[in-house]
Amino acid sequence: MKKLLSILLAVPLLLPSCAKADINDRIILGSSTELTGDFRFPGYGGASAGAADQDIAALTTGYAVMETDPSGEYVWNQTVVKTHTEEEIPQSDGSVNYRITIELNEGLTFSDGTPVTADNYLAYLLAFSTPVARSAGATGMAGQAYAGYADFFNYAGDGVKMDPDAPASREFTGLRRLSESSFSLEVDGAAGYYPYFYTASYAAVTPYDLGLLLGEGVTVRDDGNGCYLDGAWYESSSSGSSEALLFKKAEHMKKARYDTMTYPYSGPYTIVSWDEGTREAVLKKNDAFLGNFEGQKPTIQTVVCTRIVAETQFDQLTSGAVDILSGITGGDETKAALRLVGKGFRENHYLRAGYGKIQFDCDFGPTLFPEVRQAAATLLDRSAFAAAFTGGYGKVVNGPYSEESWMYHAAGEDFEKSLNRYDYSVSGAKQLLEQGGWVYNSRGEAYEEGQNGIDRVRYKKVTREELESLTTEEGTEATLSYRSVSNTDNIVYRTVEIDSAYYIPLVLNWFSTESNAVSDLLSSMLMNGAGTAACGMVIRQSAGDFNAMLGELRRDPSYGYSGTMTYNMYNLATGFTSPVYDYSFQWSHDPAYSGFSAVRLYDPYDRIFSYFAEDGTHERLSYEEAVRRSDGKLGMDYLSMAMVYDADTEEEYVRWWTAYIRRWNELLPEIPLYCNYYYDVYNEKIRDYRTSPYWGAAEAILYCRG
Repeated sequence: MKKLLSILLAVPLLLPSCAKADINDRIILGSSTELTGDFRFPGYGGASAGAADQDIAALTTGYAVMETDPSGEYVWNQTVVKTHTEEEIPQSDGSVNYRITIELNEGLTFSDGTPVTADNYLAYLLAFSTPVARSAGATGMAGQAYAGYADFFNYAGDGVKMDPDAPASREFTGLRRLSESSFSLEVDGAAGYYPYFYTASYAAVTPYDLGLLLGEGVTVRDDGNGCYLDGAWYESSSSGSSEALLFKKAEHMKKARYDTMTYPYSGPYTIVSWDEGTREAVLKKNDAFLGNFEGQKPTIQTVVCTRIVAETQFDQLTSGAVDILSGITGGDETKAALRLVGKGFRENHYLRAGYGKIQFDCDFGPTLFPEVRQAAATLLDRSAFAAAFTGGYGKVVNGPYSEESWMYHAAGEDFEKSLNRYDYSVSGAKQLLEQGGWVYNSRGEAYEEGQNGIDRVRYKKVTREELESLTTEEGTEATLSYRSVSNTDNIVYRTVEIDSAYYIPLVLNWFSTESNAVSDLLSSMLMNGAGTAACGMVIRQSAGDFNAMLGELRRDPSYGYSGTMTYNMYNLATGFTSPVYDYSFQWSHDPAYSGFSAVRLYDPYDRIFSYFAEDGTHERLSYEEAVRRSDGKLGMDYLSMAMVYDADTEEEYVRWWTAYIRRWNELLPEIPLYCNYYYDVYNEKIRDYRTSPYWGAAEAILYCRG
């Protein structure tokens, strides 16, 4: 779900100021982010794409072969697809590719009446899988999931390769143009993209105008061995090494990216004006658009997209200048909005797909141990925290999921009941810590409550060998040298060595961002809570800006990370709005994937029953068989991998997914703090307005009627 406020505003059409235009005539989609004009390919698919630019892209781009519904599930677009077939293709190396063949319906056109053909889908995958695209600022990886991508990307023109030591091919073997209205996409099994639960999502390709993508003098060709772009695509104004190539078409791509008028659109709306000075875009209904996956066409004639200031939103609503306020959250704003319901306005609300959280580094220090993370959760009254922070318009969730998602609904009523709620309990926290071995003082003696100084906290006894069995070499060394920071009371807690054993202090080093309301609440309710002290736990807070926190989280020197593992607790937020719920490789014990994990948790179950055998192979098992062979002890790495690489039906996927959430809930690498509700308040004249975490205002406009 987009976290940025989106607002739909209605304004008069050259009428006296006291008159109101028909809602079917014009509405305005506003955003708290500024429009940049990057509407064709916002951010070139990167993380820097602005929400407002993405809204316009959603309104002007359509006819994807697969689209997502309000629950975040991929569905075939029957408006576009006449037929589709899916088949496995065995390969000589023992891997299996997956071929998706698509035949398009007749009558699809762009906004200018130009027919939509197979070339319009293939051209995007081809163009954006070349060094030309990378030279223009894109990743060049659009087609990486399809067979033949690596060789195709390495080709830079006749006799020119990006990597002289690797094979290159002018033809992209995994993309085939079968006719003017049909094409196929072959997913690469050897590269690890098949088998995969979301394989069909690789068919979620969208058509674009050929002039927009390729400029003049370039066409899509297929002589029987795969699609390619003819030689003009790779023309360069320089020669020599591949690093020095200056592709002429890269300049076209850079320019066309921001060209809103020259090329037609495939979506429900077209851009008819874009004012860089006022940062306002005007969109008109595309009468050539035949509908989305449900055949839905727009009714609203004109949509104006602009930036708004949140402070004036309720004045705009009550004065008649605003038709819809979208994405309202927080106690005071929500209460103000709901006071208008029934007075000419209606409301729509949904639970956020994500939450505010405490996140732990789980590979060193006390947070290496699950009972510490569990005890910290038990020492915080999360229900009271959520009520205080959201003003009563939020709740607590118990794992990394959205209650609006299709898999949550498929999991059934008993799923939520099976999760540990970690209700507030000082005695429960003490019990967890004692069971986990936090029963010593700094001298290796029995811990006693009510002590001062360094023995105020509990300690856990470990050996180097025990640590090495739980974490990485770096994590082991950081734990053995662990010490508290921000020691404002002049007490420094540190790991103590006694008779070849090590005693780790129950002190969490917390890095928070400055001027943060969540941090303030955590300080009062957890760090300085009476229960925390009574349990023998201390939390030390350091504050800095967001980039500094990112540096510590990512251990990235470019953000200021010193190279010393210091902090193991953070507060921030996360979301689960992608239609692809895939956390594979994020829990791996393999050092090659250590950068994939945000929390660096290495589940001991995965050492006992590993997803990959020692030779790197994997035996694909059903969920029931994996449970039997592992004696019911499936780790985070196994579950996250099997969920997407072993499941081939929705029913099987949900089995893996629920087991994954339960194990996450048990190990608790994060503490969900609050999940807030988002409210949309809109003019009661508007009908059929609906939003969800996966279905924003831009999608809702398509269904709105006056």
